[in-house]
Amino acid sequence: PSPPSPLHPIPHTPHPLVRGLAAASGRVVGNAYVLSHPNQKPEIPPKAILVAPAIAPDWLPLLQQAAGIVTQHGGLTSHSAILARELGIPAVVNVTNATQLIQTGESLVLDGDRGEVYRFSHRDGELGRAEGTEGAEGEKPLAPPSLSPKRGEALSPLASYSPLAAPIATQLLVNLSQPSSIARVKDLPVDGVGLLRSELMGLNVLAGQHPKTWIEQGRRAELVDLWQDIISQFASAFAPRPVFYRSLDWRSHEFPSLSFGYEPSMSHTTTNPLLGQRGTFSYVRDATIFDLELEALAAVQQSGYTNIHLLLPFVRTVEEFSFCRRRVEQAGLTNVAQFQLWIMAEVPSILFLLPEFVKAGVQGISIGTNDLTQLLLGVDRDEGELAAAFDERHPVVMQAIAQIIDMARSAQIPCSICGQAPVRYPESIDSLVRWGITSISVEPEAVEQTYSAIANAEQRLLLEAARNSLRS
Repeated sequence: PSPPSPLHPIPHTPHPLVRGLAAASGRVVGNAYVLSHPNQKPEIPPKAILVAPAIAPDWLPLLQQAAGIVTQHGGLTSHSAILARELGIPAVVNVTNATQLIQTGESLVLDGDRGEVYRFSHRDGELGRAEGTEGAEGEKPLAPPSLSPKRGEALSPLASYSPLAAPIATQLLVNLSQPSSIARVKDLPVDGVGLLRSELMGLNVLAGQHPKTWIEQGRRAELVDLWQDIISQFASAFAPRPVFYRSLDWRSHEFPSLSFGYEPSMSHTTTNPLLGQRGTFSYVRDATIFDLELEALAAVQQSGYTNIHLLLPFVRTVEEFSFCRRRVEQAGLTNVAQFQLWIMAEVPSILFLLPEFVKAGVQGISIGTNDLTQLLLGVDRDEGELAAAFDERHPVVMQAIAQIIDMARSAQIPCSICGQAPVRYPESIDSLVRWGITSISVEPEAVEQTYSAIANAEQRLLLEAARNSLRS
């Protein structure tokens, strides 16, 4: 395909109004919609730029019509950043005093590549002419979303991918949660879905009610059908490529609008939700919702899809895994020969317990660098002020990742990685490939750059091996 055309310059004031962390790529123009209180429920006008203290994941249905996001808090792995990248809209996070410095109705230029927000300048005429795009009356047209890591370019998902590109041996997977993303992602050069985020996926069907509420209202069968249907959309779109569904990892502070009245582990105040009753530990306490998920997955299998697999989140102990495995077997999922049961490698106990996990039946692992890094370094991933310390390139984190990959190879099970590390630091892909990572799973906007980085890393490794062979 021909090279992409650069965007025309967007007229704006010469100096940024505010700066923060560049969390999701792209540039967009729109009117600001400012929320001053984190608990304020947004009613976002179409194509507005949302400015808020922080973004709760359960705002997802409301964010579908936003043009961009600016938040005062959060880091590059916060849910604000993850949601924006999933939706393909620009975002800047950790912007000091954003809600005070920006007023509702102001025309803004949001640059998600540079982490800057400008006031839009009307001096050079209408944006439609500046962008070469005409919008509806009273609206500012948007710059096209870009999956390219290069600034100032707008690409379609496949614009710069050539079928003649070097083939890669390391599998490239994609992280997803929204059915609306399937159409633009399913034909990308990916080998499947490495992380299907159930928490964000489920918000499309829960209608603001916790699953326990549905059950108490006698609507369990209805919810199972809805859950099956939405999972089946991913299984169908990517078949026969694998789809790894990560079961629910509820953290109450992230879903304030859901009714948790029937969930004991959610109804009380948690001192630290990031380390509290989450992941598989919550299943051991009450398996009601986990069993519902398993029933939906079994229904997906029974409808003919054998490419769906289960990824257990935040597993602390072998006993937790064994409990979950028994429930999985009781649900009939293991009756399908292709089914695989994996765990997330997020808790540092994995560094000591992986051989025992494998003996208990773990068939694969996926390294979640976001949680693993914060637990190894004692850094809250959602605190933007600590962004400099939250660095997956830290020797402790890199050594832990290398050890996990080596242990997985010794146990002869696949090892994937699905956190932000390969995207934030593409140079780390050289090490991952050298250590023997089986697959790398990234968000859609990073597929192109990750494919190239994997290809280059593998070529360097092959060249090095060839030179060593000649020397010997």
